[in-house]
Amino acid sequence: MKVLVDTFPFIWQTSEPLKLSSKGNEVLSDENNEFFLSDASVLEICLKYNDGSLEMPMTPRRWIKEQSKIWNVKSIGITREYCLRLSEMPYHHDDAVDRIIAATALSEDMYILTNEEEMKKYPVSVIW
Repeated sequence: MKVLVDTFPFIWQTSEPLKLSSKGNEVLSDENNEFFLSDASVLEICLKYNDGSLEMPMTPRRWIKEQSKIWNVKSIGITREYCLRLSEMPYHHDDAVDRIIAATALSEDMYILTNEEEMKKYPVSVIW
């Protein structure tokens, strides 16, 4: 199964695994699954790091690279297709990062590992 890991579940799996649901932990433990982190999540981490609302043990560049390698999480960029798909989706909430993650999952037929209730309003498969 291809799983797009949302921003905070990615952070939690690396630093606060008790915040993950039991289903989330089960999915993340399954070596048959393929995990991805969107560049939209990287942007969100960097913005929160810069504004001081997210403390990290090192710079986002080093931390994301290190954690992605440890957890075998692949990078997935933001493409024009995802942006166009975003414009075709209903506007359920203002979080642009969540919306581009949903558009990515729709375009790539991925599950999303997220605790965001708003994501369930989109026609995506949410794991939590």
